[in-house]
Amino acid sequence: MTWSIQHLAKTSGVTARTLRYYDEIGLLRPDRLGANGYRYYEREQILRLQRILLLRELGLDLTTIRAVVDAERDPVEALRRHHHRLLEERGRLDRLAETVAATIEHLEKGTEMSAENLFEGFEFGRDYIDRELDRNDHPELRKVKARTAEWSEQDFHTFNDEGAQLESRLLELMRAGVAHDDSSTFAVLDDDLALQRKVWEPTKRATSSWRSR
Repeated sequence: MTWSIQHLAKTSGVTARTLRYYDEIGLLRPDRLGANGYRYYEREQILRLQRILLLRELGLDLTTIRAVVDAERDPVEALRRHHHRLLEERGRLDRLAETVAATIEHLEKGTEMSAENLFEGFEFGRDYIDRELDRNDHPELRKVKARTAEWSEQDFHTFNDEGAQLESRLLELMRAGVAHDDSSTFAVLDDDLALQRKVWEPTKRATSSWRSR
């Protein structure tokens, strides 16, 4: 079945202007141009657009998306991978939604919520690293992946527990009205820096280059 650019735009929810832009940058070429100069798409291009939109939903930039879809040879296997990533993302978002709902309930009741529960769904782990690398192939992220390559699930669990304990200590200081430049505040920050150095070296240069991306 041949689709005109207007038909594809209406069905996919992507504007014709966006489709023309995708053509200009080589992300999605039409199958052919008609005598009237209109773009026409066949099944191959429509399936490619679906994969593009899936990757865009996962937060990837267009340059990365193009590299990914260009490297894909088996569309079924590619869709399986994307399906797996979407299920992982849905699970993560479900956990975050539960965390927000629980926080609302505690705030409405005026009860305390543990730091561990406050940050449920924000866990640092192998899936998190891979997801962030997909979004931003930054050299510092690659260093994090290399440093944690031999970590077990328990290692990640311990790291997250230590982070939650640090957050809890900071929350206690804030509730007590301790000044930001108090020695006890700096003690927590020193421990936080030591924890971060287990996975990367947060130098001023490294942090600046990461934020500039």
